[in-house]
Amino acid sequence: MKDRHFSLAVPWFTDAALALIQTAVPFLALRYLATELMLGTLGYVAQVVRLPICLTAGRLSEKVGRSQIIIPATLVLALACVGLANASSYGQIVLYYTISIAALGAFYPPLQALIGDVSKHGELTKNLSWFNMGWCLGGASAGLIAGWLIGLGVSVTFYVAAASGLGAALTLIIWRNSPKRVPRSNRKTITQTEEHHPSILFVARLAHFTGFFAFPIIRMLFPKLGVELGWSKPMVAIVAAMLLVGQAGGIIITSAGPWWRGKLWPQIAALSITVTCSAIVAVISIPIVIGAAFFGIGASLGIGYTSALYHGISSRRAIGKNTGIHESLVAGGNILGALFGGLVAQHISPRAPYVLLAALAGVCLLTAVILWRKMMREEAQPNFRR
Repeated sequence: MKDRHFSLAVPWFTDAALALIQTAVPFLALRYLATELMLGTLGYVAQVVRLPICLTAGRLSEKVGRSQIIIPATLVLALACVGLANASSYGQIVLYYTISIAALGAFYPPLQALIGDVSKHGELTKNLSWFNMGWCLGGASAGLIAGWLIGLGVSVTFYVAAASGLGAALTLIIWRNSPKRVPRSNRKTITQTEEHHPSILFVARLAHFTGFFAFPIIRMLFPKLGVELGWSKPMVAIVAAMLLVGQAGGIIITSAGPWWRGKLWPQIAALSITVTCSAIVAVISIPIVIGAAFFGIGASLGIGYTSALYHGISSRRAIGKNTGIHESLVAGGNILGALFGGLVAQHISPRAPYVLLAALAGVCLLTAVILWRKMMREEAQPNFRR
């Protein structure tokens, strides 16, 4: 199996499992009369556990090996899905959902670092594009069929997610047994270093964080709003899945060429779209309009995610550390989005989380514009050096 096939297939299976889990969990929790705050707590608790795991998994993989963490993580993910399929109380849902999200916290930093390890000279961008295409298309496709699976039963959805997690483990095992990769000890001789202004990575991480702040607000909290609006469960699932479809669109756009690398304006555009789309969801109740807004937020997430990951790895220094930071921002965004989104939805209005999201994106947008203008002034100076 070639590196690009591995980079595509493993995250495809894993994010397909994640999409199915996050589609089914809110409906399962609503079966036990979960409130907005209880739905937010589900996402908050899971991501709080995930955060320190993200920060340590990448560094630990430098010592024990990438696959030694990745494969067990996918197996734990599959077992947690089986647990969710058989959960009989809200407490059990919290437990098994937390285990599944924690497993992903251990999974992604070593996988991203592994892709950096095996990428030969000039191949990093291409392999990261395959990786990004894999996880976003896996999530989008699974998110769309999740509406149909939910109709068959919530437990069925979790069992399919478990099978997808096992598929990721099997794919990695097959790849490891294919013709040998370039040894990690030789990677310095086959890689290149690409430097960018530090503000670019910082702003990319702001956009990346904002996108994942939106994630639990849409994936965990929106189902209750959709049900209260009188929509059917399949309709709610499909509209929420437009976040994943937009995410795939953002990844495809960034994979089309290097137009976004080393530039701040793509992140400024992404944050602007998030502000606009969040404001739309706060006031509109038409499914197609809300779906389009979720698509826009997802596309912005895809652009921010790609830029943050690439600019964190391209220097080829402390790859495990940088991928850990990257995934910790995913967890951090999910933590704060679930926590504050659940609080304002419970105590103010089910629409309030989208106002909160628009405000956060607006602050990040203002910060990005200030840094962009500062960077332009610095580069205009004759003796400017990074």
